[in-house]
Amino acid sequence: MRSINLTGKNGDTELADIVKRIMAGESAAEEELILRYSHGVSVIIERIVRSHSAAQDVSQETFRIALEKIRSGHVRQPERLSGFVCAVARNTAIDFVRRARKTLPLEDGLNAEHIPDSAPSQLEELLNQERAAIVRRIISELKIKRDRDVLFRYFIAEEDKNKICTDLDLTRTQLNSVIFRASARFKELYAKIQ
Repeated sequence: MRSINLTGKNGDTELADIVKRIMAGESAAEEELILRYSHGVSVIIERIVRSHSAAQDVSQETFRIALEKIRSGHVRQPERLSGFVCAVARNTAIDFVRRARKTLPLEDGLNAEHIPDSAPSQLEELLNQERAAIVRRIISELKIKRDRDVLFRYFIAEEDKNKICTDLDLTRTQLNSVIFRASARFKELYAKIQ
């Protein structure tokens, strides 16, 4: 499920531009990528690794891998750069934990079982399901049908913006406006239940 971006900005063109500039070898674009995603990458990695010092190393490795893949053309859908970077962060952190479990010295009563499992606990899984149910319920409570359709299709079903535009006979700009306004209405309803 996509996270709701309440800024209302159309980042697809911007993300495609960053990918294009990185592929062209522009170091400023690489720095821009790191600045843009460093906080989110840190959050993802720390949840999995659960060690701040190790998370810093894994973050650096994440950006090394991501930049290598972008330079070599592995990002086929630049508008999904955020998901790509998050996936690299998750995979790099999980790989770090797996390697640490295999190489952890078995001394002082410690063993590989002391490294926390990166999978969500049953409680976390239950909380995630409850949050998803709340989001779906709030979307269904929106008064305007188009708001419900657009939010569901874009954030839950993760449909491509071009397909949504075609189906609803909207321009890209109009769709972005609908997403922005519908997200604001969603946010108002969500605030009422908090």
